[in-house]
Amino acid sequence: MKEAYIDCLKKLREFRKSLMIDKDIKRGKLYFTWVKDKTKIIENEKNENYIYTNVIKHTLPNYVITRYTFNKANKKVKSIIKENYTFKDNKYTFNNTNISVEDAKIIMKYVLFKRGNVVWIDFGFNIGNEFGGMHPAVILKNFDKDLFVVPISSKKPIEYTRIEKDLEDGKITKEECKKQKDKITEIIELEKINGFRKMLRWARITRMKKVSILRVNFSGTIGTLDGKDINNISDKICLEFGDNMSKPI
Repeated sequence: MKEAYIDCLKKLREFRKSLMIDKDIKRGKLYFTWVKDKTKIIENEKNENYIYTNVIKHTLPNYVITRYTFNKANKKVKSIIKENYTFKDNKYTFNNTNISVEDAKIIMKYVLFKRGNVVWIDFGFNIGNEFGGMHPAVILKNFDKDLFVVPISSKKPIEYTRIEKDLEDGKITKEECKKQKDKITEIIELEKINGFRKMLRWARITRMKKVSILRVNFSGTIGTLDGKDINNISDKICLEFGDNMSKPI
């Protein structure tokens, strides 16, 4: 253990010395930040109540439950909401920091981190073309301690940029532009995420992955996708990976 630790420190010092230009310095800063955050995540894995403590302290007070969400909930969830939330102006606001861990777990699974919700996740330090950093991601399935998600980016896909360049140059029509975009099965264009600042974003389903719930930014905004967008993601997953693949539930 001691030998591995000393070797790690040596490598980190050598890496720091190699950062000469601004671009490398910026990337190095991101790397060291991720090492620090990763260490914290590993330390928190040992704390059984870390997730629930943060959810109760940060997520629940910041997340307002709409009447619509309440009406769609099952009997057990409705009961927990009534016991721990105040109903005013047609919405439910959290008011009980003494909520039990078990009740918090149920709210997490069926209200906060359910299919179709969008949360901020730290995907870590990227190597090469890997997807990394803090990004919103739409939840496809909740496994209690893990989430199966599709990352969302505000950076326009290079495939779309090329198609739009052909449109700009008069090589294709608007109709052809739309057809070519629709043929790209791995990308879904999202016009809006309810609860987020309105802007175009894109989900690339080939980046979908299972992540620990410890990667969630518990203080971050939680949004939702419209049903049509979720259905579009499910349809394109089937097209991209084969018709015999069942849609995510």
